[in-house]
Amino acid sequence: MSAPIKIVYSILSNATGVTSLVGSRLNPVRIPQESTFPAISYNLVSLVANPTNSGHSRTEFARVQVNIYATSFADAIELSGQVRTAFDSAATPEIYNAVYLQCVEYDGENHTADDVAAFAGLYQVSQDYLLNYIYSPPTVESLMLLESGDFILLETGDKIII
Repeated sequence: MSAPIKIVYSILSNATGVTSLVGSRLNPVRIPQESTFPAISYNLVSLVANPTNSGHSRTEFARVQVNIYATSFADAIELSGQVRTAFDSAATPEIYNAVYLQCVEYDGENHTADDVAAFAGLYQVSQDYLLNYIYSPPTVESLMLLESGDFILLETGDKIII
């Protein structure tokens, strides 16, 4: 499983507000055909490596999309609010599902409907998030806390500000 997908699953599956509405209906890429609603799918939109002067860094940037589906617009909006709260509340920097998340940023949403899906149609809210992460977690020895409250990750003599 890719690092960004691991992060998304960890944040959503540990958010009580989300799981109280969808249970375990958190699915990578698509919703299984016989699912009940509300349900969530999530996918990787893009991934950008972060090259440095001394070579490739372990730091990467990903855009992920979380798709919320429900049989009523009110339920879709309620669940989208819980998803947003889960990502806004995510502690950073922190390790999620063995991936070191440096920061997460909300990047907007879109509302649509699918009138042919399910019996009466579905409402969909799609939210985009930007993740900055390190695909192999640093050891405690490789972090330095500065007086400003920022961290520095020491990689092979190079400094990367977290």
